[in-house]
Amino acid sequence: MNENLGNIVLNDDSQRTKKIVNKDKSHPVLKKLEEKGGIIFLTSDGKIAYILSPNEECKFTKDFKGLEIVLSNFLGIDVDLSAFIKSRSKKENLVDEFENEFKIRPNDLIMVSGTTFEPNNKEEFIKQENGTYLRNTFRLSKYLEMKGDEIDFVKSKFEKSITFLFLLHLLNHNYQKVQWVINWLAYFFQELKKSQVALVLLGVQGAGKGIFFNEVIKPLFGEDFVKTINDKSLNTNYKGSLVENTLFFNLDEISAKNSSSSVKNFLKALVTNGTITAEKKYKNMDKEIPIFGQVLITSNELYALEIEPSDRRFTVFNTGGNLAHYNFLGFGSYESLSNAIKNDLEQFAVYLKSIQIDVQMANTALNTTEKDELIRQYQMKQYKEMLKLQPKQPKQPKLEKNIFEFSAAIKYKNFNLFSNIVDENKFQLKSEIFWDLQHNIFRVENLLPAFKVLYGGRNFSTNSELLRELQKYNPSLFGMSNIQTCIVNNEQKYFFNLEQMLIR
Repeated sequence: MNENLGNIVLNDDSQRTKKIVNKDKSHPVLKKLEEKGGIIFLTSDGKIAYILSPNEECKFTKDFKGLEIVLSNFLGIDVDLSAFIKSRSKKENLVDEFENEFKIRPNDLIMVSGTTFEPNNKEEFIKQENGTYLRNTFRLSKYLEMKGDEIDFVKSKFEKSITFLFLLHLLNHNYQKVQWVINWLAYFFQELKKSQVALVLLGVQGAGKGIFFNEVIKPLFGEDFVKTINDKSLNTNYKGSLVENTLFFNLDEISAKNSSSSVKNFLKALVTNGTITAEKKYKNMDKEIPIFGQVLITSNELYALEIEPSDRRFTVFNTGGNLAHYNFLGFGSYESLSNAIKNDLEQFAVYLKSIQIDVQMANTALNTTEKDELIRQYQMKQYKEMLKLQPKQPKQPKLEKNIFEFSAAIKYKNFNLFSNIVDENKFQLKSEIFWDLQHNIFRVENLLPAFKVLYGGRNFSTNSELLRELQKYNPSLFGMSNIQTCIVNNEQKYFFNLEQMLIR
């Protein structure tokens, strides 16, 4: 543990899934077992389930004699489980049941009929209407149990820490991006209520994306409750198994090129939905599966994800360079840097617990240049697919072909076509077109000048002539109802609204 963390304490108010249910709290065996961190309960199939310490897996047995020996040895008392054994001699039946104070009877134990995963429920055993219990399999990590401290104190410490230095590198030395990620992470860390926005990190291999998930997020939220999902996993028919019992998802090295429409819809649901209907192996889709997990997407591919212009789900950041080129931030090796971050986690957890959350920021996707590039690539793909669907006309007149290409380039914001404007005298026109496309508009007055530069000026003499032809190809985009006004450099301009067309 870091020597400077004297103020770190467990947060008693956040002790979830620690409460043990005993029917008889004064029962000497159950009380003694609870004091040692153990649990014992009955299952609906007649087995006894027990745990001797908080960190071990639950065991199930019908060997009641064997369990007597185990409990007697562990507790140092003569535990009696004879009431669970069917065939007993008449002599044993005549023995006074109260003779052994360490006797456990079936009615002394709660009956557990199944399991559930409820991160926001403090109880380990959740009582049902029929009197049986469900066992909550969620467990707080030791970091989730940390308590916050005075913010100025912990912030000054944090911004001198290796974790802050690492995040600064990961987010390409952009302090505002670091603050957004910390707020996004703290929002979930404090209340276990997932953000409606996924964080997408794109960058070269070795930049630290793996360290961020494996050495920071995974221990913070508990290794048993985080999942790494790749393209192969996403293409399964049993996506229900991917979702259940998970607190954090890392979609790693997914590719937009390999994603089917069902995968795309699944990703959208994973980020914003509270539940999902998804199939599990050997089980029917009889009920919806809750989605508790927050989503991190990481990839070395720059086109990892298809993002639509109207998207509200994804914040996209590029990462810094390969850590090896920066001597692993002065630590010399991957292992040394990872260990330093591990040793810093308690301080980071306290900082996450201490900061004042900006809820709106945590649930609002940022518009970044990286995201704009993904949107542009998506639009180019849509444009190419649309061209493929057009009926082939062997002898299509060149003018018709040019009008169609020009119309589609405006609708799908094809910057590549307008990049062909290379005449120095048309630099102002090119700048206006690029500015307009970036803002999802296109000025009416620039239709004819742009068309003439790209295709020659012999076909149309006025803007109105060209506009009438364009309306034949796309009446929704170039119709009068889609012409709006805006003020540019204190002048009123008429423009086509491209954003509405993209949403359609």
